[in-house]
Amino acid sequence: MSGALLSVDRLDVFFGMHGTQVQALHGVSFDVAPGEVVGLVGESGSGKTVTSLALMGLLDPRTARVQGEAHLNGEPLWDDRGRLRPHAEVPMAMVFQEPMTALDPVFRIGHQLVETLRRRQGLTRRQAAERAAELLDQVGIPDPRARLRAYPHELSGGMRQRVVIALALACSPRLLIADEPTTAVDATIQAQLLELISGLARDEGMGVVFVTHDLGVVAQMCHRMITMYAGRVIESGAVGDVLARPLHPYTSGLLAARPGPRHRGGRLPTIPGSVPGPGRAAEGCVFADRCAHAGPVCAGTPELRPVAGGRKVRCVRADELRLAGSRA
Repeated sequence: MSGALLSVDRLDVFFGMHGTQVQALHGVSFDVAPGEVVGLVGESGSGKTVTSLALMGLLDPRTARVQGEAHLNGEPLWDDRGRLRPHAEVPMAMVFQEPMTALDPVFRIGHQLVETLRRRQGLTRRQAAERAAELLDQVGIPDPRARLRAYPHELSGGMRQRVVIALALACSPRLLIADEPTTAVDATIQAQLLELISGLARDEGMGVVFVTHDLGVVAQMCHRMITMYAGRVIESGAVGDVLARPLHPYTSGLLAARPGPRHRGGRLPTIPGSVPGPGRAAEGCVFADRCAHAGPVCAGTPELRPVAGGRKVRCVRADELRLAGSRA
């Protein structure tokens, strides 16, 4: 994409030790523009979180090997030895699913914010304290100066997640990676957090990679969506286009499995089987053994190919199938 903020090209990840390796990501490529929210969707084990951790340089180099290229603001994320460049040079941050694992329980909220600001922004302690209060106010925490004196366990789950977002903003990111950031909160808090992240993208021009299994959230806040399966991108496109007419049977299956009023009192449709683990995918289409539309033509290994409307799909039958979508 011309003018992309983040550009990921042929990202591979291998896990293993003592000479035995399995491949978890296979040639993952995508772009994120400034101010754009891109959703990564798929079942657990599809490769969404591994993609995020690889981009953030959070995979253990003793057990993980990362290949491929990724550029942020035109600059490579990794140096010549495959290591993430110093954080001060990489304007991106990550929000994790469970805030209690992202916050240190033995330090007050203010201490964690102030130390982050001093390290990343070079502020004095007084300047950092002022900025910390501003960040808590920005993410919608009432009485921010009082909250700076609180410990994480003294805050609600929604407030803790807002603090984690404030910590991410303390790094002045151009790109935010959010990994299931609303899973542990109720529907009201979820809506507030989604609006907060959408507003930051809209008002600050920040790109967002939003990792989720919730297609309702994708419909609400994402501009584009990328469906992943078995460590591969299998479909991508504008959210409205993909939801209205998915091109890959897996995306259609995910949409059909969404709960809604039509399922009240009945059973939800399901996709039989499960995502193959790393290194267990068979030759040919990796989704074929779970796909109701699989046939002899699916024995070959499909490439991710462009189709009309700026979309991409990894399915040899995409042009002939008419798959059910969603009006969401």
